[in-house]
Amino acid sequence: MMKIVIFHAGSKQEALPADLPKLLEARQGTLWVDIGGPEEEDVRIMREVFRFHPLAIEDTLNQQQRPKVEEYADHLFLILNPMSFDQGQLDLRELDLFVGANYLVSVHSGEEPTLERVQQRLAEAGSAIPISPSYLMYLIMDVVIDNYFPLLDTIGEEVERIEDAVLAEPSRELLNRLFHIKRVLLEMWRIVWPQRDVFNKLAYHNLPFIDQATLRHYLRDVSDHLLWIADMVSTFRDTLSSIMDLYMSAISNRLNAVVNRLTVFALVIGVMTVVGGFYGMNFAQTWPPFAAWWGVPFVLGLMVVLTAALLVIFRKLGWY
Repeated sequence: MMKIVIFHAGSKQEALPADLPKLLEARQGTLWVDIGGPEEEDVRIMREVFRFHPLAIEDTLNQQQRPKVEEYADHLFLILNPMSFDQGQLDLRELDLFVGANYLVSVHSGEEPTLERVQQRLAEAGSAIPISPSYLMYLIMDVVIDNYFPLLDTIGEEVERIEDAVLAEPSRELLNRLFHIKRVLLEMWRIVWPQRDVFNKLAYHNLPFIDQATLRHYLRDVSDHLLWIADMVSTFRDTLSSIMDLYMSAISNRLNAVVNRLTVFALVIGVMTVVGGFYGMNFAQTWPPFAAWWGVPFVLGLMVVLTAALLVIFRKLGWY
């Protein structure tokens, strides 16, 4: 599905795919061509009308590419990766941008909430800001990066909950949640880190079709946001590693407590076994005598006294 919007002299109007050759040749206003899919007809238009590089078109067909920016003779090609975190799962998508002299082409698979937010910001700005292809590119990149912050807030809250739960009651379920969040952060790091190179190249290199005089500071601001996000992802990864160590320490402490209780139990049983075993040996004469009525009560009382003495000693030693 293809949607074409023309920004010209503070106004906005839609056009049809058949009008593209004439609109590109006229070079009046800025074209925003949004392609969802893409389908065979969309690929044909990218190849024959826009004359995009075959390698760039191939990247739009093979989703889940890493972020990058490529410079070609008559256009720039960028790959961005919008993300969202829903019900504990990371939704990683690809958004491809072609930036030319008077157009921006966005290509994505299925619905893309990022572009809906961009349209809202354009509607809020109205005619106050002239819309150029590079400004459209900046808006899209800014919305993509801004959407990372609520995602990281959600992950941060989950990390705090896991940390509190590990201190209270470590369990295998918590360990599985730890590994899951760690995998999510690893996937984010694989996206955030190369995107830093993309924004640095756009902000600090005089690439064609980029209005450096107008957008230099905006692009640097987005680059700073991305740097902050990269630091947050790195911090969360370090925190999870610390929580993992805390989990292992908690499990070890629980095991030590169990071993201590078992040791106390074994020693108590051992003392009673020694007393009962010695008294029950097949001696001709023993003490207390078997014939004495008070012999068995004495032995039982001795067991109770020794057990109580051991428990008092163990309590003072802090074994239980």
